[in-house]
Parts: sequence; C-alpha cells; structure tokens
Amino acid sequence: MKKSKKIFFGIITIIVLVAIFSIIRKKHELSSFEKPIRYPLVVDASYIHKGELKSFQKFLGEFRPENDALVNAKFNSTVIYIANEGTKVKKGDIIFKLDSKDIESNISAMSFSQKALQNQLESAKTQIEASTTQYINSKKNYERYKDLYSKNVISKVQLEDMENSYKQALANKQAALSKASELANNIKSISAQIDSLNDNLSYCEFKAPFDGIVANKFLNVGDTAIVGKPIIELVGSGRYLIYVTTPIDVALKLKRGDIETAYYNDKPMNAKVEDILQSSQNNLATVKLSVSKNPFNLPAHTYLDVYIYDGKCKGFIVSANSIVKKIDGIYVIGIKNSKAQLVPVVLKVKTPTQACVEGKLENIKKTVVGDESLLQRIYEGQELVEDRGGN
Repeated sequence: MKKSKKIFFGIITIIVLVAIFSIIRKKHELSSFEKPIRYPLVVDASYIHKGELKSFQKFLGEFRPENDALVNAKFNSTVIYIANEGTKVKKGDIIFKLDSKDIESNISAMSFSQKALQNQLESAKTQIEASTTQYINSKKNYERYKDLYSKNVISKVQLEDMENSYKQALANKQAALSKASELANNIKSISAQIDSLNDNLSYCEFKAPFDGIVANKFLNVGDTAIVGKPIIELVGSGRYLIYVTTPIDVALKLKRGDIETAYYNDKPMNAKVEDILQSSQNNLATVKLSVSKNPFNLPAHTYLDVYIYDGKCKGFIVSANSIVKKIDGIYVIGIKNSKAQLVPVVLKVKTPTQACVEGKLENIKKTVVGDESLLQRIYEGQELVEDRGGN
C-alpha cells in the first residue's frame, strides 16, 4: 500500500515538473520574439480658440424665381401651339394656343339669346307703362266710387265691380314688373356667361405676363388640356426668392435686411430677409428671403437647407468635424504631447463648419478633425501624428 502511494506521488511530481518546464520554455520562446511596433495614427487637426459663434436653426426652404408662372388649363380644349422648353420670351409673346371654335360658337349662340331677351324686356317695359297707367286710373276710380257709395249715390254692386277692376289692375302691374325683373336677371346671367366665355377666349392665346424662359411644357400639340392640369411653366429673369416656414418665436428675432445662409449640396449662398409673412398654420410664420442670382442654376421649387439666426454662443470654437458622440457623451479629441486626449464637452451651437462648446479645453491647442468613423476609433492616449495638410 505504501509502495503504491509512492508511485502515485512520483507520477504527479513528474507531471508537475514537465508542466513547469513547458511553461519556462514557452516564456523563453516568446521572449525571443520582437514586440510589435505600434505606429502613430496620421490625422488632420484644427486649432481651438475662444470666441463667439452665432446660433442658427436649420429649416427647409423652397427656392423659386420672383416671377414664376405655372399655368393650368381653365377649361378642356385641344392644344394647337405650345412653345418649346428653353424658349426665351418677352412679355406679351404668345406661349400657347388652344382651339377656340367651341367657345366662339357658344358666344354666338348666347349673344343671340341675349338679344332676344333684350327685345322681350323692351316689350315688358311697355307693358309696365300700360299696366301702371291702368292701375293709377283704377285706383282713382275706386277712391271716387267709395266716396259716392258713402253718399248712397251708387249701389254696393257698382262699388264691388270697381274694386275688382282696381285689384285686377294692381295684379297686372305686379305681373308686368315680375316679368321684367325675370327677363333682366336672365339677361344678366347670360351676360356673365358671355363675359366668362370671352375671358376663356382670350386665354386661348396665352401671352407671357413677364420676360422669361419656358421652363417646362406639360403638353404637346394635339394633346387635350384638362381643366386644372398644368400646361406650361414660365420662369422669369431677375431676383430669386426662398420661402421658409418657421416657428413664430424664431421669425420674431429677424428683421428686414438680415442676411441668412442657404445651402445646396453643402454649397452656401447669402439670402436677405425681405419680409415676415403670416402662415395659415398656427404658431408658424413664413420668412421671405431674396437672392440676387441663381449661382447653382437651380430649377424652380428646389428645396434648400436654410440656417436662420437664433442667437449667439460664447465658448471654445472648434471645427464641426471634431465633434464625436460616444455612448457616454459628446467629446472633442485634443492633441497633447502627440497623444489623443478625449475631452468631454457640452455642445452649445453647431453650424456646417464650426461648433461652440464648453469643456476643459484650456490646455488644448488643436483637435483631431475627421469623419465620424475615424473619431470613433481613436482612444485615450493613442499616439497621433498631424498630417502636413492639417489646419
């Protein structure tokens, strides 16, 4: 029994010694390898400075020329001429024609009816004169007969006959007046219809209301213009406008002449506040801005990002592309002694190019600038090398 125990402990001892020897040999092998070299990360950088940054809110604005006409069909008709897209026109030039034969035929028929009614009205006026004379005479006779009856000069039957004659004369007069009124109303209605048709007739040869360019044509010769559907769009030369809907409290901070900034594909252009207009929606206003030209050749009704002034912020001014949002907060990545230093900050204002922040940045001169994916990968203490192209 004692011999078995000795053999067991001997085996255990050998196993332990073998394991220790293996570990020592492995450490020796690992120590013989060269440690991997960590190369510093090459980054762009931007200077920090204390200062003031204007605060802006971003809104969507509709860009359109000051003169912009989208012409819809007022009635159904066939297009017999339409100007091509890109055609330059002067005020008064015809830009499309519609078939007017049906309108002209209706005007002719209604004019004939109107003339017939006018003749009937003249006859009705003659009837009014005659019935009025009859009524006056009958009234006088009736008053005279009532006096005679009171003196027992005539019988009651004679008075009643005269009364009936008077009532008939009154009824004839009222009927003549009613007939004349009805005819006058019918003439007025037909006149309104003829005026509407004449308006449509003038619309059949639509003339440019201002100098401009045919931006879009929605129909071709031979197509049917459908009431309410667009036929052509004319864009005028001159100023351009941007309409922005904002909360009333934002609009109240603005005044005419203020310069705001609009962006199209991150390209800026200045826009001047022209007016503050009431909006049909509660607690909203429409800001009307103007630009003197169309630098990006934008088509009418293009939507832009418009930054409206909303106040000022004093603090550390950094590049907008140096702000990174991590799980536990917002940071800027400072560069100190060629190493990354993650500094938590409070973001007060951010524009497309700059940001105003609060934080312990007094000892930081530059921050890393880059896209979100790069900033997310940088860790505290990481070695950094500023790219020669950095700011």
